[in-house]
Amino acid sequence: MPNKNPRILIIDDDEGFCQLVSNRLERSGFSVVSANSAAAGLEENAASEFDVVLLDHVLPEQDGLSLLAALQSRSNAPPIVYLTGMQDSRVAVAALKAGAADYVVKDLHGDFLLLLENAITNAMFTTALKRERERAEAAVRTARDEFKALAEERALLLREVNHRVSNSLQLIASLLHFQGDVSGNADVKAALKEANGRVLAVARVHRSLYTSFDVRWVTLSDYLASLIRDLEDVSGGESSNSVISFSGAPIQISPDAAVSIGIVTTELILNALKHAYPNGRGQVRVLIRLRESEIDLLVEDDGVGTQDDPPEKKKRRGLGQRIIAGMAEKLEGALRYEKLSPGTRAVLTFPLGDHIRVLESEKALT
Repeated sequence: MPNKNPRILIIDDDEGFCQLVSNRLERSGFSVVSANSAAAGLEENAASEFDVVLLDHVLPEQDGLSLLAALQSRSNAPPIVYLTGMQDSRVAVAALKAGAADYVVKDLHGDFLLLLENAITNAMFTTALKRERERAEAAVRTARDEFKALAEERALLLREVNHRVSNSLQLIASLLHFQGDVSGNADVKAALKEANGRVLAVARVHRSLYTSFDVRWVTLSDYLASLIRDLEDVSGGESSNSVISFSGAPIQISPDAAVSIGIVTTELILNALKHAYPNGRGQVRVLIRLRESEIDLLVEDDGVGTQDDPPEKKKRRGLGQRIIAGMAEKLEGALRYEKLSPGTRAVLTFPLGDHIRVLESEKALT
């Protein structure tokens, strides 16, 4: 039993019946209080805590069904076992519908007392299980609400961090751009422009994250389209008459992967603008192509093709190639160059993985 000495309240106007039931229940370890009227029963129920209430159907002032509703109006009301001397099942059904835990038909010549004790025990255990379940559900709801609040707070903090990082990187990119504009050395100007593009690639990732509701993913097509617009704005003379176009599959990637792809894209675009079009005019096309288990990043131009650079340029180009190789390694990918007629195509191929999420619409097309 839930309690060592469960307390029982009997509400019945038959004092002899109350005494009979009390004697039996007290021998079984129950503590019993009797009330011989509806008013007395309500008073006892309000003044003390009981584990079970035994309620007779017929009382002098009112019937048991109306009293049952009053007893249940208090919070944490005890379960009620309904007692009736009638064999009419409609009374029992009405009592159960009104909220009684069980009912027992009075029959002092049969197994009434045994049935009554079993009904009391079952009502106590059923109520205890119900309340324990309600406490557990309340605890789960509280934990869920707390987790939701913490998750929302964490997402807000991450967006704020990404916002500040993006602003700081944008400031650095602007400083590099301004420094390049005032430099009289062509090599310094070119190096600062390349550094500016690399910083913008990282800044764009953080900008995408602080404007997103889910900081775990970056939509690759939106990110690269924005990055390309930034590159067009800051590229200066070499791209002033050039057009950079982009098309890509609807793919979402992790922030770390986005940084790697953005830096590689920046390097390949700047290389194409620098080497493919000596007169500073032409097109560069960027494409994200989804295959069964791999993704291709393509950057192609219609320029003069691969040429040998003079020795003073090889060192700077070598740095860009090392950066591309490092980012490709992070993506577990490989870079290759293909000759076009005219032009050159650079293809970075890397495998699908847990850090890449293909949207369902695209899966249906592949």
